[in-house]
Amino acid sequence: MRGMAPAARRSRCRELLAMVDLEDKRDMYPQSLSGGQQQRVALARSLAVQPKLLLLDEPLSALDAKIRKNLRTEIRQIQRRLGMTTLFVTHDQEEALILSDRICIMNQGRIVQEGSPEQLYTAPRTEFAARFMGSYNVLTRAEALALFRSVRSAADSFAIRPEALRLLPEGEKPGEDTGGMIAVKGTVQSVSVLGNIIRAVVEAAEICLTVDLLNDGRWLRVREGEGVTLLLDPAQLLQLEQEGA
Repeated sequence: MRGMAPAARRSRCRELLAMVDLEDKRDMYPQSLSGGQQQRVALARSLAVQPKLLLLDEPLSALDAKIRKNLRTEIRQIQRRLGMTTLFVTHDQEEALILSDRICIMNQGRIVQEGSPEQLYTAPRTEFAARFMGSYNVLTRAEALALFRSVRSAADSFAIRPEALRLLPEGEKPGEDTGGMIAVKGTVQSVSVLGNIIRAVVEAAEICLTVDLLNDGRWLRVREGEGVTLLLDPAQLLQLEQEGA
């Protein structure tokens, strides 16, 4: 349809099939392929015309976890190889962080924050951005005061990352590396193993906080209903802006 000679078309198809690792499927119809392979075909079709801008709208949402992880890595490698500007729409925070050079967080059709993956993960500006990007613990001013005893900011809401919190089993004393941290007694409400991360929900000062721990074998002894000491670093407490400010 674009007037390309047959030989050039065949050459371009071979190049694209190699790029998306489907050379051995060249004689098959897309409908006979797996879901992940069909997504690769769709990507190859989009790349065939060498667009100046590539739009990928939730391209991995219907795939299982393993295929999704493999394909997103391949998409990133292809994008870097071709140097093509790509707009990738996703509701998956992990996908956005892995694939993007720059992220725009949208809420109800409005961009609420934009920046590099590092900026958005470590410095969310609003409650929506904090909850969306990193499963932050979002606190009201009263809750922050109950946990930290004092806060330097006049903000009405605050956030702290789950991995910024530390747990000690009941009766264990803080080490020398915990200087400046605030110790609060708490009770474990739930424990979930998420692969390399153990996620515990701890109630302290009548506030439920999510704590992410590295699954290195040390924390399997923490059980639901047990008492723990929660260590809080005031330097990790972020102040948040009001939505729409």
